[in-house]
Amino acid sequence: MKRYAFSLAGVLRLRVQQAEAAEAKLAFLYAELQTIQTRQQEFDDQLQKDQDELLTPNRVLAAESLLQMDAYRRWAAIERRRQTQVAAQCIARIQEQNARVIEAKRNQQLLEKLRDRTRQRWELDNAREEQALAEEAFMSQWGKHQGGQ
Repeated sequence: MKRYAFSLAGVLRLRVQQAEAAEAKLAFLYAELQTIQTRQQEFDDQLQKDQDELLTPNRVLAAESLLQMDAYRRWAAIERRRQTQVAAQCIARIQEQNARVIEAKRNQQLLEKLRDRTRQRWELDNAREEQALAEEAFMSQWGKHQGGQ
């Protein structure tokens, strides 16, 4: 009896590596998104702090301060939109990578199912071969026993 060998074992190993690499890249993208969101929150917190400082009660503001505050608010709005775009782009990359992960897992699972089916078929063929050998041995022994009587 020959040993079981899956003929596509190398391809299966490659598919497993591809799935792992795709998952690692997806994890990296999630970490990148988390960093972007942390930066956005820090930016919003700092902006709120700055506005609170400028708008403290009983504070006298000069015209120049008002102009600087207005320019700062415009810059902050532009920066917030830019950060939102960066986050949206990262989310889009995450969605694309998630689709790649799903496809890589599907390819891996397909080969694993094929491997399992061929293994089952091999085990069944192996059992039939053992049964045939056992029957031959029995018939041989039975024939000797019948011939000896």
